[in-house]
Amino acid sequence: MVLGDARTVSAVLRGKYDLLLTSPPYPNRMSYIRELRPYMYWLGYLHEAREAGELDWQAIGGTWGSATSNLTQWTPEADLFEPQYLGQALGRIAKAHSKNGNLLATYVRKYCQDMWQHVRSVVPVMKRGSRVVYIVGNSSFYGVLVPVDRFYADMLTEAGFVDVHVETLRKRNSKKELYEFAVEGCLGFAAAASPVSRSISGTGQLALFERS
Repeated sequence: MVLGDARTVSAVLRGKYDLLLTSPPYPNRMSYIRELRPYMYWLGYLHEAREAGELDWQAIGGTWGSATSNLTQWTPEADLFEPQYLGQALGRIAKAHSKNGNLLATYVRKYCQDMWQHVRSVVPVMKRGSRVVYIVGNSSFYGVLVPVDRFYADMLTEAGFVDVHVETLRKRNSKKELYEFAVEGCLGFAAAASPVSRSISGTGQLALFERS
């Protein structure tokens, strides 16, 4: 077990792995910090109220407390991966609500940037021919569907993974258009020459396996 930031996997781990299996946070404004605050206080991980918001801001998809207000000041990096269909969806979310539309569009954009940093950072610690599997759900804001499954598949392809495919696992017990998916890919040999930056996830589970 290694403590580190999911956006900087290659800075935390050494060696090469055969399989990455993870279920990262979904872009649905679910705050793990908010839900777990009592336990985190009891166990001594939190001491003051402001610490919860500060910790959630570090997490991928976190929006509790000060993390929400921080979004109003956040700007994307120049190397943000944003396909046209995602930009169009974010534009519709921003226009759908005069008060909170822009905030939620920014939230989704930051989530996507964080996951793009994560995926790029995974590449250096994976063997050629290794597999990655992401269990992730889509989301909807003001009736605008965020096609998270398609975005993950396109991220993997852009990062150099091949044989990328999406399997629908189940319908979730919420809005009728929400599903959970397994997005899989295999690291192709061509990825060795592609530029790689930083990346691992703020919350959620990450497992990497290496053959002995």
